Parts: sequence; C-alpha cells; structure tokens
Amino acid sequence: MNGTKQSKRRSGAGRRIKRWIKRIFILAVVLVAALFLLRGYIRKQAESAQTQETYTQTQVMRGAMDETVYGTGTTSARNQPDILAEADGTLTDLRVSVGDEVKEGDILAVITNDEIDDTITDLEFALWDLDAQITDTAAGAKVSRIDAPAAGRVVAIYAQAGDDALAVFRREGALAIISTDERMKVELTGEDGALGLTLDEKVTVIGDHIYAEGTVVELTRQGTQATITIMEEELPMNEDFDGDGKADMILGAQVEVRNAAGETIGKGELEANKPMAVSAFGGTIYYVDAILGEEVGRGERMFRIEDSPLTLTIEDLRLQREAAAKELEDAMAQREALIVVAPCDGTIASIEVSEGDEITSGTLIGSILQGEDMNLTIAVDELDVVDVEVGQPVTITIDALSSLELNGEVYKIAPVGENSGGVTTYDVELTFDATGTGVRSGMNATGEIQVASAEDVLYVPVEALMTINNQTYVMVADGGASVPVSTAMSAGERTQGVASGGTREGRPQDAGMQDTGAQAAETETGLIARVKSTVSGAVSAVRDWLYEGVQVDAAAQPTGTLVQVEIGMQNDNYAQITSGLSEGDVVLYTASEEDSSTMMFVGMGGGGRGGGMGGGNMGGGPR
Repeated sequence: MNGTKQSKRRSGAGRRIKRWIKRIFILAVVLVAALFLLRGYIRKQAESAQTQETYTQTQVMRGAMDETVYGTGTTSARNQPDILAEADGTLTDLRVSVGDEVKEGDILAVITNDEIDDTITDLEFALWDLDAQITDTAAGAKVSRIDAPAAGRVVAIYAQAGDDALAVFRREGALAIISTDERMKVELTGEDGALGLTLDEKVTVIGDHIYAEGTVVELTRQGTQATITIMEEELPMNEDFDGDGKADMILGAQVEVRNAAGETIGKGELEANKPMAVSAFGGTIYYVDAILGEEVGRGERMFRIEDSPLTLTIEDLRLQREAAAKELEDAMAQREALIVVAPCDGTIASIEVSEGDEITSGTLIGSILQGEDMNLTIAVDELDVVDVEVGQPVTITIDALSSLELNGEVYKIAPVGENSGGVTTYDVELTFDATGTGVRSGMNATGEIQVASAEDVLYVPVEALMTINNQTYVMVADGGASVPVSTAMSAGERTQGVASGGTREGRPQDAGMQDTGAQAAETETGLIARVKSTVSGAVSAVRDWLYEGVQVDAAAQPTGTLVQVEIGMQNDNYAQITSGLSEGDVVLYTASEEDSSTMMFVGMGGGGRGGGMGGGNMGGGPR
C-alpha cells in the first residue's frame, strides 16, 4: 500500500518536473528571440544615429569668394544672316552646299525667269517710241498768247520769260494778279479785344515807300476784324526800289494802320481788293507784255507763250517716259537679282531649297555663319536674374569639349519672363568668341555668370547657417571643442574587470565527510560566489553579444553657443560672413551624407546659384 502511494507520488513529481522543464524551455526560446530582436534594434538605432546626427566642425575661413548664376542651353552663331531671294523664278543652278566656305559676292545660286527678259525688251522699245514722239512734238511747237480775263490794275506779275507756265501756276496759284477795282486793302485782327474802329472811319496806311489813306469798309466778330480799303488809285507799284532793274510789287508788303489820332491800331499785309488770277496750264513763257501797276482791259494780251496744247503733250510724254524708264530700271534690277550672291564671308550653315524649286521674292535660300562669335541663351530664375547685368563676365563650358573653358559676357537680358509650373525664368543671352576652339552651333553648354566677387573675406558652409526670427545665427563651439570621437569597444574591453569580479573556488580535496557548521557555512559562501560570478559573466557575455560591432561614443557631445551674424554674398556651398565671427572660430553643424548628396544633385540642375570650390571655381565658391 505504501509502495503504491510512493509510486503515485513519484509519478506526480515527474509530471510536474516535465511541466517545469517545458515552461523553462519556452521561456528560454522567448528570451533568445527577444535578445535577437533587441540586438537588431540596437544596431538599427546605432546606424540611424550615425547617419542623422553626425556632428561636423569647421573653422571660419578667409579667402576670395565668387557668387555665380548658371544655366544650360545650346550654342548658336552670333552672326548668321539669312540668304533671301530677291526675284521670282525657277532655281536652275545651286552652286553651294552646307559647310562650304564662301566670300562676299560669290555666286551661290542662279534663278531663271524668261518673263523678266521679255519685260525689259518691251520697255526698251517703249522708251524709243516715246523719245520719237517727244522729238516730233517739240518740232511742231508755236507761240501763242495769254490775255487778261478782266479789266483792272495789274498788282502782281509772277511769271518771267523762260519760265514753265504750269510750274509757276502750281507754285504761285497764278501767272499774274489783277485788281478789278484797281484798289488795295489790308485786313486787321485784334489780338486783345476790339480794334476800336467804326465803319467808314478814315485811317492811314504806312509801310516801306507806302503812305496812303484808307477807309474801314467792313467790321466782323464784334469789331475784332476789320477790312480797310485804300481809296487812292495811284500807288508806287512799278518803281524799282531795290535797284535790280525790275519794278517791285507791293502786293504782300507789310503795313501799319493808324487812326486819326496817330495811334497804331494794327499791322497786316497789302492785298488786292477784288483780285482776278491770270492762269495757264502748260507751255513756256516767251514774252511778258503786262506791266506792273498799269491798267489792262479785258482780253488784252499779257503774256506770249509757246503753244500750250503742244507743250502739254510734251509734258505728258515726258512723264510717260519717266515712268517707263523707272520700270525698266526695276526690271533690270530684278534680272540682276536672279543671281544670288553671298552677302558676307563665312560658311554655308543651311540650304533650304533645291534645284527646280519655284522661288518667289523673299524666299529663304539658306544662311551663312559669319565669323566664330557664338551665343548661349540660358534660363535664369526670377530670384537670381535681379543680380544679372549686361557686361558681367561669363565662363562657358561645352559638354562635348570637357577640357575647354571659354570666357564671355552677358549680352542681353529678356525684359519679360516665362512662367512654367509656377516658376518664372528669364532668358539671358551670353556671347563669347569661339575662334579655333571647335565649338559648333547647337552644342550643349553651361554658362556661369559671375554676379559678384570679393577678395579676403570670411566665409562658412551654408549648412552652418540657422534662421531664427528672421535673424541669422551659427553655432560656435565652446572652449575649442572638437568633433566627438566614436570608437568600437571590443567585447574584451567592455567585460574587462567584470569577468574577474569573482573567484573560482576548487572542490575540497581532503574535506572527507565532515559536516560541521563552519564547513557548511564555508561551502555555502563559495557556492554563492560561484553563482554570482557565473551570472555576472553571462550578463557581460550577453551584453557583448548585443553590442558587438556597434559604435559607442567615447566622449561627450560637443557644446556650442548661438552667435548672430551678418552675411554678404552666398552661393550653394558657402556664405560670406560680414560680422559676428572671426577667422579661426570653430563652427558646429550637422549634415548627413544623404542630405549632402541631395543638395549636390539639386545644385547640378538647369540653373541656379553656383556653389563649388577651388580650381576653376565651377560652382562659384571660394577661390
């Protein structure tokens, strides 16, 4: 009975032991998995910390610095005049091809137009015929007369012997003027109100060699205008006052009008009171019969003239001949234009036509590259274009000629920008000399404009700048701190002094079976020490395993002080410090490799601020 009970107790104890073993095994598995997860987490955190929180230090540097704006585009010839056809016809002979060198005046193409030759022949015959008609008409010319159209006094004679009657009539409006009532008049206009005259008031008219009485015969516009007729018939119209042997006209003479009190009322010109013009429509004045100042009767001969109808015919023929001669000149110029010649020295850049094409005046035949001056047009952002000015120095690099670097200048800035995707850019035209360099029109190139430069300035990396409340700061290291040193501690270093913390006790060799109280206490103490040593070593080993290969800071993070600074020019990489720092000051900042890579990638885009350093200063940084 007792044996059965003991057997059951042993069986129950065994099951409990198995359950405990199973639980311990599961717990061990979970613990191992947790340790592996913890190890991965530690490694990930360490890598993240190294990537994102790597502190960098640099000293404030002194030297030369450039600020540049750059962009890309394709080269084009600075001077590439078009070759245009100047006549209509068929292109029958094309004598050049692309790449040919030509001199100014060289024949490039020949256009054929038979109609122009026929037109020239017809016009030449027309001129011969007109010349014959003019000769025949002139041979039959005869003298005729021009009579007075009305009776009166001759107050002006404009035509003289030998004058073209039609030309005098067009210039003066008449060959002569007759005053039909034989009197003269003067019209006055008051500038400051009324003239103070009344109708029929007697006035005196005074001028050079003129002194006569007149009567106010008309007042208009509330007395501000007056017409005064000179009642005297005898005026000095046929006297030679200037001694040139000809009678001087008083028509148009300046006179002064005075009232009875001797006060000057106004000034004006003498005119015919009731004028009649003597006209003609052609012919040449042969003889002048009229006498200035003398009376003439209606129908009385005033001029003798070469036959007017025949003269008009000759004039008409002459005008026809002038028109025909002009047409012939134009036709000959068109025939000359059938030969297309080079407008300048250069290289044929393009040919736009082929033999057999029908050509009209203005058709583009091709173009010529004149010289080796080149242009490069780049798009500059609106934020940068404000610093760009005509004449600023430019550095040109050609993609296909990587070792070539050319100098140029800003030639033109577009006044109106182009907006694309919310970004406004302005075309900036650069010019440079490519003589002997092998640069061709259409090559991809980069233009870098130097918008500012300075010598002996302080500068720091732009990553060191911080903006706080619209003020610029940098972090200056305290006490000359340096970059923290990261080291990898070996497992042995991390466990040094830990694994030796306990003492391994040996088994008693001669203790026998004594079981005294002192021996039991000594045995218990040694056992506890061994357990502690074993646990400590295990913990240390686990820690070594968790942190294996992980960088651990061996020094404290550096500290710094924010210092407000003023900046001058700035590019992608560097900023000029105008106040707040001194040369040699240590500046702290953080920058990950990922951020730096991104920044450099963006900086190599189609346009923007330069930011490299050294050498040729492609990016516009310190020189």
